[in-house]
Amino acid sequence: MKLLRHRFYLPLNLLLLTLAACSSAPINQQGLHHQLQQNGLQPQEVALVMEPLFEGAAPFFYRADAAMAPASTMKLLTSTVALARLGSDWRGTTRLLLAKADYDALQQHQKQSGFRLTNPLYLQAGADADLNYAELGDLFSQLRAQGVSELSSIVLDRSSFSPVRSDLGSPDFDNAPKARYNHRPDALYLGQSQQILKLSSDQQRVQASLLPYWPLLQLDLSGVTLNNRPCEQADLTSLQAQLLMVSSKLQLQLRGSFAKNCVQQQSFELIDRDQALFLTLLQQWQQLGGTINNHLSAGHNAGAIGHAADSKPGSKPRGKGAAKNQHKHHCCQAMHQKMALSSADHPTPLLTEYSQTAWLQQGTVPTDAVPVAMHFSRPLGELVRRVNKSSDNALTRLLYLSLGAAQAEISTDNRNGSGTNNKDNKDNKDNKDNKDNKDSLTADLAAAQIKSWLQQQQITSEQLVLENGSGLSRQERLSASLLAALLRHHTTAYYGPEFIASLPLAGTDGTLKNRFRTGAAYQKARLKTGTLKNVTALAGYVYDAKNRPWIFVAMVNSPKAATTGRVLLDQWVQQLAQYPARP
Repeated sequence: MKLLRHRFYLPLNLLLLTLAACSSAPINQQGLHHQLQQNGLQPQEVALVMEPLFEGAAPFFYRADAAMAPASTMKLLTSTVALARLGSDWRGTTRLLLAKADYDALQQHQKQSGFRLTNPLYLQAGADADLNYAELGDLFSQLRAQGVSELSSIVLDRSSFSPVRSDLGSPDFDNAPKARYNHRPDALYLGQSQQILKLSSDQQRVQASLLPYWPLLQLDLSGVTLNNRPCEQADLTSLQAQLLMVSSKLQLQLRGSFAKNCVQQQSFELIDRDQALFLTLLQQWQQLGGTINNHLSAGHNAGAIGHAADSKPGSKPRGKGAAKNQHKHHCCQAMHQKMALSSADHPTPLLTEYSQTAWLQQGTVPTDAVPVAMHFSRPLGELVRRVNKSSDNALTRLLYLSLGAAQAEISTDNRNGSGTNNKDNKDNKDNKDNKDNKDSLTADLAAAQIKSWLQQQQITSEQLVLENGSGLSRQERLSASLLAALLRHHTTAYYGPEFIASLPLAGTDGTLKNRFRTGAAYQKARLKTGTLKNVTALAGYVYDAKNRPWIFVAMVNSPKAATTGRVLLDQWVQQLAQYPARP
């Protein structure tokens, strides 16, 4: 009996030792502090989570609940809540609509052309991430194919976001406010409001091309001087652009300096988005042979544009919904004095001071308007790949605002449908909350949506600070433990596969294409990157040496973030991919 006890006693000791070895973490506190010291980082500048998604290994947490600037790892939160609240099949939309009276009359029209709208054509923007200039032209082609040849006016409705243009009056994030990554979207996401400018020079002169190509627009480069700086230092976003009317011709004057013997091309918001829309609609409808109030048909020059404000009988909105549109104002008027079209001898207030009878206006779609042409973005399950793999700031902001717009729409529906159901004080309070939501800023509603979802999931959000949901912010904050909880959530969520596939694969694609090209982590990690001044971060999944999945979240907030901070984050990923180290 004594021998039997001895025979079982020894294996039990060995089993405990084995379990202890297996449950060790990939890193310990002492080793971490040594690494921080080696890289010149302070303990309070770092947060780290390594958490196994299997049994038999110990997690490691270091300052996991501290409030940290996340940079673009914030996109993981926005894309998660968008998938959860909007659904993976959600799509943004762009619609052309007719007033019911015009639609009914069009159905009775016997000819394939020649129909004149007596009410406005409505262009309704609905956060369509895939709307480009060509797709907008296709919508107008569909309208033309239905027999419409003359418009009384066009009303742009982008009221799903409040304010309709958040970029107006907002402080610049950095020294490149026109750059693509800095774009602040509105509900009309037309080509991300970008134009592609190409400059090429020799020793004496400079040439330019601009896309989209607007035939009515002439480029004036007389204000561009040549310098001897290296070509790679040329920044086209530093050029100043101004639209003018010169001798009845639209002219885009560029001012600034450019390198000699240089070719550069950049995509950015060269001219204001409302002016770009004006030029685009003008060109597209002209090319289709259409007219607006008997102007702008093929063969008319740009000089006719200034007279398009002359009112004609039947050009004002009529029928149901017309009254609420009487307060419309010109869409290009707001806060763009410096971009006003004018000339020195004969001012032509083409965009900024149009009367209310101008052909391009801003307003809202009547409730009984009828859609006649529609465009849909790709489903959200595909769009999140652009968000996370490419770290698309503007698209993330668009989805963030779409969360707020969805909440406002729910509030409107509840308010409209609850008028006959006010049975008690609770219903009255709900109606007040719905009105408050409808009148709130869309970004505030988006933040409320995200915090509500986190609360439902019982994920602590005490450290969370939201501004635009993209991480392109000096104010946004969250904790490493919050990101770890999101990543854990996606292992069981029905939309988890779409989310996980949206993360860059180490050394292969997205923002990790040229990172982790060698070492144990190659193609064994899916991580969202984050980079800002004094911020570097990684968050996602890493597979260890036994192909077991781990949650990995690391953030460095330090002046050394871009140098030793990034090196240390990569070192930790490689260290986890090699765990457990072979003897």
